[in-house]
Amino acid sequence: MKEKLKSFFKEVEENQLMNGTVLIAKDNTILFKGAFGEAEIQPKRLLNETSIFNLASVSKPITAIGIILLVQSKQISFDDDIGHWFPQLPYKNITIRHLLHHTSGLPDFLDLFKNHWDKRKIAVNQDVLDLLIQYQPERLFESNERMEYSNTGYVMLALIIEKVTGLSFSEYMKKEIFQPLNMHHTEVYTQRLTEEQLENYAYGYIFDVYQYKYVLPDHFPETTFVTYLDGIVGDGAIHSTINDLYLLDRVLRNGEWIHDDLLKEAYTPAKPKNGGPFTYGFGWILEEDADKGRCVLHSGGWPGYATHYRRYLDQDIVMIFLRNKEQDFEFEQLIIKAVENIIFDAPYEIPKKPTFNKAIKLPIDDLKKYVGMYELMEHPNATIEVSMEEDRLMLQLPSTMKLEMHASSKNEFFLRGLSVSAHFSEKELEIYLSIDNGNGIQTAKKI
Repeated sequence: MKEKLKSFFKEVEENQLMNGTVLIAKDNTILFKGAFGEAEIQPKRLLNETSIFNLASVSKPITAIGIILLVQSKQISFDDDIGHWFPQLPYKNITIRHLLHHTSGLPDFLDLFKNHWDKRKIAVNQDVLDLLIQYQPERLFESNERMEYSNTGYVMLALIIEKVTGLSFSEYMKKEIFQPLNMHHTEVYTQRLTEEQLENYAYGYIFDVYQYKYVLPDHFPETTFVTYLDGIVGDGAIHSTINDLYLLDRVLRNGEWIHDDLLKEAYTPAKPKNGGPFTYGFGWILEEDADKGRCVLHSGGWPGYATHYRRYLDQDIVMIFLRNKEQDFEFEQLIIKAVENIIFDAPYEIPKKPTFNKAIKLPIDDLKKYVGMYELMEHPNATIEVSMEEDRLMLQLPSTMKLEMHASSKNEFFLRGLSVSAHFSEKELEIYLSIDNGNGIQTAKKI
């Protein structure tokens, strides 16, 4: 297996298929560890095995561990109602367990900040709570009715940690997790808020489809939210290295730091009344396979960063990927799948790296005619929304966040970083939208 991994990543390096770091280990032995590409473009600085990355949503299992430690020390319980700490919150009967499981029904905070926030200011967690109380957006569903991935829930967990301990989230995580586990290169880091500079920091770059080059996300219209949301933590904002995440994996396996009964509960799936899109424990996505056994994992994405932390409990295998240059999502998943196949002695292929699409600017009047609601012809009860934000055309598919559509021609568009294209056509004065996600085409009619 070692030789196969070495050969695979040699091709990854030679063909520049990844800009990031990787660690794969089994039974207390590291099988492969490497760094590929740049930590900083200008001045050019290369990544190394101790480069520090924004973990994005891989922060969530670590935030959950922070809560579990408070339960272990009997300062809180999983079934405490969060109204105890937030009596003005306009959503009732929500417990810590609901937050951990994504079954709270709390509305997502991103639209609140998009619509009601002064973008010149950097928000912190208290601002999330204040906006929820002030504007009271409609609750998505009642507690445990169903599951919907909730960044808001994990922001609330960080606020609970602060309320219970009297420490900032950053101070608590450092004191109770990072320092005791010798995770010396891990911290809750808000670069733009604190203006602190980390040594050996891997900057996250997005691909500007207009200039056709890698840039920092701060000034690209689609990703400027990285600045004004920089102070929000718990759902993300933990920064770490492949080595520190491996240390965390080792400690979680030995059963000495966190009690076995609490770990078992963390790896037990939520049971919402109407099921969920995936199986989730306390901060972990849960999978089980007849051959591979139980797996707990999480992935994360933030402009410039993609992270993947996969732990096969029964096989004592861990895979860690940290990336800091944007690339096609589907291609990245194929890389991870190829590594998994090598580990489990299955056939694998090295995927071909796709090229980026180049975008053009269209007159606003050309974009405006596409704005409206579109009814999916295959699913008449489902709709797609096309909207304008200043001079940008936005697409919102059912149960997804709003994403910018970039034009490659007058009626052809694509979503940056995703293998998704959109085509507008006119027939008998009607406008149609076709969405191709690589697995098939869906057509919708403007209503």
